[in-house]
Amino acid sequence: MREKNLKVYKVLINKAFGVSVFFFIFFIFSAFSQDLSQFERDSLLVSEYNQEGREALRFGDFERAVVSYSKSKKLIGQIYDDKTLQAFLPLVNLGISYKNLGEYDKSIEIYLEAEELLKILYSGEYPRLGFVYSNLGTVYKLKGDFVKNLEYQQAALRAFELEAKKYQNQVINAKYLVCEALYLLGEYDTAINDASENLNKASDNVKTFYYSLLARIYDKIGEPDSTKKYYQKTFKTLITIEGEDSYDLGLEYTDYTEFLLSVGEYEEALKYAQLSEGIVKKYFTLKSQQYSDVMLNYADYYFKRSSSASVIADFYSKRKEDLDEALKYYQRALVAGAEGFNSLVIDDNPELGQEVSEVQVLKALNKKAGCLEAIADLNVSSSNRQDAISNYNLALNTIERATELIHQIRTGYVSEDSQFFLAENQESTFIDAVGLSYKLFQQTSDFSYAEKGFEFAEKSKSASFLAAVKDTKAKEFGGIPDRLINRENYLKMNISNYKEMLFEEKQNSEPDSARIELFNSKIFQLGEQYGQLVQVLEDSFPNYYSFKYQNDVVGVAEVQKRINERTALVEYLIEEPTENSKEGQVFKFVITSDELRFTKELIDSSFVENIESVYQFLTSSAYLFTGLEEFKGYAVSAYQLYDVLLDNESMFLDGKDLVVVPDDKLAYIPFDALLSELPDTSKMNFRTLPYLVKDYSISYTYSATLLYDYFEKDKTAKNDLLAFAPSYEGDSRDYTANAEYRAGLLPLPAVKKEVEFIHKYVNGDVFLDSLAQEGRFKEMASDYDILHLAMHTIVNDTLPMYSKLAFSKPYLTGTEDGWLNTNEIYTMDLKARMAVLSACNTGSGKLQKGEGVMSLARGFLYAGCPSIVMTLWEVEDESGAHIMKDFYKFLSKGKSKNESLRSAKLAHIENADPLKAHPHYWLGYVVVGNADPLFGSKDFYFILIIFGVIILLFIDQIYRKRKARD
Repeated sequence: MREKNLKVYKVLINKAFGVSVFFFIFFIFSAFSQDLSQFERDSLLVSEYNQEGREALRFGDFERAVVSYSKSKKLIGQIYDDKTLQAFLPLVNLGISYKNLGEYDKSIEIYLEAEELLKILYSGEYPRLGFVYSNLGTVYKLKGDFVKNLEYQQAALRAFELEAKKYQNQVINAKYLVCEALYLLGEYDTAINDASENLNKASDNVKTFYYSLLARIYDKIGEPDSTKKYYQKTFKTLITIEGEDSYDLGLEYTDYTEFLLSVGEYEEALKYAQLSEGIVKKYFTLKSQQYSDVMLNYADYYFKRSSSASVIADFYSKRKEDLDEALKYYQRALVAGAEGFNSLVIDDNPELGQEVSEVQVLKALNKKAGCLEAIADLNVSSSNRQDAISNYNLALNTIERATELIHQIRTGYVSEDSQFFLAENQESTFIDAVGLSYKLFQQTSDFSYAEKGFEFAEKSKSASFLAAVKDTKAKEFGGIPDRLINRENYLKMNISNYKEMLFEEKQNSEPDSARIELFNSKIFQLGEQYGQLVQVLEDSFPNYYSFKYQNDVVGVAEVQKRINERTALVEYLIEEPTENSKEGQVFKFVITSDELRFTKELIDSSFVENIESVYQFLTSSAYLFTGLEEFKGYAVSAYQLYDVLLDNESMFLDGKDLVVVPDDKLAYIPFDALLSELPDTSKMNFRTLPYLVKDYSISYTYSATLLYDYFEKDKTAKNDLLAFAPSYEGDSRDYTANAEYRAGLLPLPAVKKEVEFIHKYVNGDVFLDSLAQEGRFKEMASDYDILHLAMHTIVNDTLPMYSKLAFSKPYLTGTEDGWLNTNEIYTMDLKARMAVLSACNTGSGKLQKGEGVMSLARGFLYAGCPSIVMTLWEVEDESGAHIMKDFYKFLSKGKSKNESLRSAKLAHIENADPLKAHPHYWLGYVVVGNADPLFGSKDFYFILIIFGVIILLFIDQIYRKRKARD
């Protein structure tokens, strides 16, 4: 990641040194109680150290700058007992030096110390904090944490705008850095609008940054002509201002080379690569991110360019030469990007912790693995199997190091949003890793590669959610005091509350800019406090840190130990087709107690279209008006999905219960809805369709690791059932923020019947109508084994943590608002073994790449409930009540949750009229997590009684015979 804000640092250094004379005088007059000659000597020495540091920074000798500014900082600490503004200068420049050395964590530590100093001396509303925040943002950008970068750049802008006239240049620079942060997060439209608006007000120096930024944005959105136009404007302006070999121009040439390679202009790209190399070597060492970027461009030139030849043999030969040359440059890029790593041997990769820039090394590792894979593919094409296996293995080792580095990067991200962004952008790394494992499995039939592929697939699943669950467990075993856990919960809750208020304010027709500014400021300040608290926990409690950051996932052998003979785990990983690649692939892992299958299916755009077609059919509000054409469309799509997902596995799954680990959009559809045969579609009959529910009991999990390591739980709650079914009559709450419910929440007349049905099978406490209060649920929930919530859900796809369950309107004397948000559920400590969210859309939500669907159900799982029964769409009220009644009936007889739900669905199909046999009525319910029974089987007790009777009869017979002998 390259820098565009060098001028910000220059301004900072010049401004800070501009007041050094003042500080010197300040020293003289404020130290009258000290020995004057000693004070003079120390003060002169501080100035000397600062001057040495300044010269070292100018020459790029950052190691010497660290030594000089460290001496200055230490001596200032000896002169003064209290905090002094004199310490600000060495702190900021130490931060800059560590940043330029790639020691980002040290840089952040120093900048946070500078921030604390200014807050102590002044307040949290001091404009000079903008310099600290801007630099902190840049460090997080270099670490690849673009979410934190945006937060800090926005905070810098707010700080400078406190005295906008005095800090006019800094405000302009800060606005650019905010635009760049938006671009890095993929918010291209907003970045273009803001950049275009700010461009006219900017000086020529700053215009070069905006031209460059616009060029990069237009490259991302696929407008090459505009990209070229803005790059040329950048070059022209920079040459006019700084000359033909300036620092900034060299970096722009590097970026432009990358763009030319992406559009296939290879020879022009080579020209600019050579220009950039000459300039970059002038300003940077051969151990730098900037030089690594140059090496990557050369590598990409050889990797991407066409190898023309008149005969096939010559083509292979020339292509192999190009790939070998590319590989050499990828290795040089790794050497440039890693301290202490100098090997040009292709077998070698940097150790974790050697990175100058983690993001840079990750990029180089991915590209190197791709090149090795291409060479191996070429070996396969030329029937050179041994070399192919060797190169595939090298590629696999390289990509595995990349996945380890992703985990290392993730451990440095405190914000969940940052972790989501990383997961989304690195999903392809895990897909590539699974793909390489598959190729090696095909070449060797060695099941260790299938096991390795499963491990990669698991690491790609819900990594952020798994990390959050691990964090909770780590606190239990790490000896964290309650006061710190309470402090963490307080900060997380307040951050969530302010984010919700910010979201709601932005929904108003005329948002209050002052309130928006206040909420943004509060979110930022609380976020900083939260980050500092997490650092304290990790530094002070080593057991907590060790458990939290374990990178272990459950393996095939462990799954096979834990799975029973009647169950099969089926896990998917999907690479969807794209505009550039019309062909995608679905990787499948099928694990039973004694078998492992690892297969791949090629897919095209019709696969995604079939998922969307089935989902739209099942969730359509027009289900009452389904026609023959819609029926046919559903039948064909549902069968074609089955054909890809399960048909080839069916003989291995016969008689098994399925535990499905879906991927991507598959999480939106219940597998029950798939059809195992293509039915007769000449007439519409929903009851006779060959639904998968007729063959299998099915449950779902976000990952096998979550299921087998974290979702197993014995009963500890003292009570059985806690059920809520609110009424919304007379509900005068404000619903204007949600268009779907603007007229208020409609009554759910059957929910009262639903919980009364349930109460017949399970003992417990039921709260109906106005008694169904949010506060009562929060107070009582931790004491019950089963939680049943039959109510409306309001889904927030923009901010999934603010999706909410709608309880009854709160009492006037209550402190709750009647909305149970996902973020509130996260803070609960539940002992329940099952939560039934018999509400509308409890399983729906935003699809987060690498994480799955961000539904309310995740909150209950996180809070400690290992099993969730939820709905994927708005279930029809009356049918839902009867399905729930049958579900609990079968559950109370000792059946598993998945089998109980299957039996309830089959009972519905059998008894439904032609209209209510439509899948919309009964398919929406799914079981997520642990599917084990909650109650002992009645069959078991019956057999026990029979056995007891037989024993008694046997004893009676013996007794009678003895008596007869007597």
